[in-house]
Amino acid sequence: MLKGYIVSKQNNKRKILYDICIKVKNFIEDNSIQLGESIILIISIMVPFFLDIKGMFEQYLKDNYLTPDNVVQYLLIIRGKYAVAIGIFVIALIAIRKHNKEIIMNKRNVYHDYSFEWYCYCAKILGIDKCSLVLVPIFMQFKLVIQNVFNEFPLDETSYPVQDNEIGIKVSKVNWNLEYLEINLILEDTYPIFLSQIPSIKKNLPTLIISRNDGKNVSRHFSQQYIDRIINEVRQLKNGVIVNIYATTNPMNTLNISKRVFTNASRGNVASLYVFQQENTNERLFKSKGKKIY
Repeated sequence: MLKGYIVSKQNNKRKILYDICIKVKNFIEDNSIQLGESIILIISIMVPFFLDIKGMFEQYLKDNYLTPDNVVQYLLIIRGKYAVAIGIFVIALIAIRKHNKEIIMNKRNVYHDYSFEWYCYCAKILGIDKCSLVLVPIFMQFKLVIQNVFNEFPLDETSYPVQDNEIGIKVSKVNWNLEYLEINLILEDTYPIFLSQIPSIKKNLPTLIISRNDGKNVSRHFSQQYIDRIINEVRQLKNGVIVNIYATTNPMNTLNISKRVFTNASRGNVASLYVFQQENTNERLFKSKGKKIY
């Protein structure tokens, strides 16, 4: 029995190590451009400290004097290594940001489970304007859109056919009490959600369920009626409410819900927003702790 326990523990360690290796491999392959550009920026800062800058340009300084045409390079040379390092870094960064204007982040067919700080670095420093939300954890989809990290979130609209005049949208309420300052918001879209999947610590909270899925259809559609219904229900919540979201919305609907219901300009009565990530085990339980969006 002890031997079996030891073997099982070793197998678990191997699986954890394997999962980490796969995650690192996917990260490197998926972000090869950003990583390469980051290395270029690091090198641009380091190179001047391995060179005799003044010695290399000694003849130039003898043959030239400061003019409006050479003011930048002249001052960089006489200021020494630190100034040259900053100058090369700025030039490299400008070139990288210009190149990245047409880059779309998250194009590979892998799970893009990256930190919010990494996304901010790619957008705000490296200048990447566009990011796909496909295969991004749903809490991160909400956060990237609501915090306006990227200028564009391009999606293939043909992958999310418009569902016109949808009549199957249902709204139900459990333990409903408007006096509560914290509620659960269940958004059933691609897959149904059961109350048994909600963390036990949150189950007794007032729960608002907005559904366009009866469990028989797992197709991905964009539904304007579904978005409008969510907007209407959220606007009726009490001022200062904390909202916990449990969602199976597809990226197209998530994008529109984030923009039109919970963006900075229209948060309105929602004081804090948390999105709970669903586990990938058979029971598909939601994790006990939500990710704070704002």
